[in-house]
Amino acid sequence: MDQATTFYQVLTTASFTLLGIWVGVMQFAHGGWRTDPARHATTLHVTLKFFLPGVVGLASLLGSAGNGGLVWRVTFMLGGLAGAAESVRFLLRGAARPAAIRRLALADPLLYLAMVTVAFVPAGALAVTPLQAEGMATGLVFVTGLLGVWIALSEQAAADDPAPAQVRTSRPPERPVHPGSPAGLSPRRPAPSRALR
Repeated sequence: MDQATTFYQVLTTASFTLLGIWVGVMQFAHGGWRTDPARHATTLHVTLKFFLPGVVGLASLLGSAGNGGLVWRVTFMLGGLAGAAESVRFLLRGAARPAAIRRLALADPLLYLAMVTVAFVPAGALAVTPLQAEGMATGLVFVTGLLGVWIALSEQAAADDPAPAQVRTSRPPERPVHPGSPAGLSPRRPAPSRALR
């Protein structure tokens, strides 16, 4: 099996797996990741860094080198243009939070434009195949997504963030333990005495 094919199989699987985990985690995250517009924009920006590599990875598996790789070249070009447009919009938006993700996003337009550029490179023009060069650019997009997740999840909850809701259980409340009784057992009540007549 070709090394590029193996790489894209792993990249596609990891991208879609982490996309699902990221979306699930952001549903329950602290810090207003769904309610604060700046944080919500950051959530969507990081989401695209898993979605696009997964989609273009699938396309690379469908494309064949025999026809010049038309399928994967068009898909990488469209994916790179979509990513570049979104990343420029994200940067122009301004106050993205946390700020470390915004600083990390400064490299995104260049990475996405590298995906577009390599889609036009003919075979034999580079020391590696064009599909391998695309893998380097796409892999870097994926890695910046991982760094964004790490930054988001390592962020400390602010003191004014509301505490997470208490989880309710269906268990009945526990009875108090009385001194002298084994732990968890309530003392036995004495049987009523029968008076003899």
